[in-house]
Amino acid sequence: MKFGKTIKIFLIDGEPNGRMSCELSNWSGKAYKIPRIKIKDCNDRIDLSSTGVYLLFGKDDVGKEQVYIG
Repeated sequence: MKFGKTIKIFLIDGEPNGRMSCELSNWSGKAYKIPRIKIKDCNDRIDLSSTGVYLLFGKDDVGKEQVYIG
């Protein structure tokens, strides 16, 4: 039997296309979606100063989708 999960999304800037943080019930991690142009606005966020994994999405020179994992 599968059980439902709760996802809590916080719109940091109050906009659906802006920065957001996400939490999944029964998981201690936290996920963030930050548009590239908003990264400089995150310097004051203490919760982003801890260790983590990040994904940068973009396209190469010929338009092929790619991702960098750091």
